[in-house]
Amino acid sequence: MQQFDWLLFDLDNTILDFGKSSKYAFKMLLQSIDPDLDSDVLYPIYNEINHEVWDKREAGLICHSELKWKRWDLFFKAKNIDSNPHIANDVYFDGIKEYPFYVDHALDMLEDIKPHFNLMMVTNGLSEVQWPRIKAKNLEPHFEHIIISDEIGVAKPQPAFFDHCHDLLGKPEKDRVLVIGDTLKSDILGGNNFGYKTCWYNYYGKENTTGIKPDFKIDSIKDLKNDVLQINY
Repeated sequence: MQQFDWLLFDLDNTILDFGKSSKYAFKMLLQSIDPDLDSDVLYPIYNEINHEVWDKREAGLICHSELKWKRWDLFFKAKNIDSNPHIANDVYFDGIKEYPFYVDHALDMLEDIKPHFNLMMVTNGLSEVQWPRIKAKNLEPHFEHIIISDEIGVAKPQPAFFDHCHDLLGKPEKDRVLVIGDTLKSDILGGNNFGYKTCWYNYYGKENTTGIKPDFKIDSIKDLKNDVLQINY
């Protein structure tokens, strides 16, 4: 008998390669501000600020609407760039929506496991960005439910996010639910604290120094099928 009834997948850097889309959109934005700005140099700085702002959102300290412009305001001030953070966010979002990419092997993995499990998408994201990408890649048929934090007003790892998901699942036994995601502090910590099983997809290929312990770990999303779910047919 298979170990899980429900698989809860993160979207960004688990199914879709947000990092690739983000770098492309960032470069497009900088070109519109000043062609001399070097996106290769500046992207790591923006990315660090963006992660800090998202940490505040996931802790419930700021709302999604503030997140959208706050990261650009902080980045522009840090690098003395004269640009409107609200307009910048719109241009950046346009680039991300226009150029979605799959994580390597993700589509094949979904098609292989779909006949055997119920799937839910659980993403900390903004509806205006996530839905166009989900639809562009025709992901809807793969999932029974798609949960976007922006739409329910609470984000992973907060327990209320998983409460919402658990109700939609019909309140199954928690150890029959597996959360799969790339982010230890939201996907794995949130799943662990709620009582679900967790699988960390090490998208960035980095050592786990957080003390957060997933039940499973994979270095490629293609390994989920055989190494964790044990589907060998």
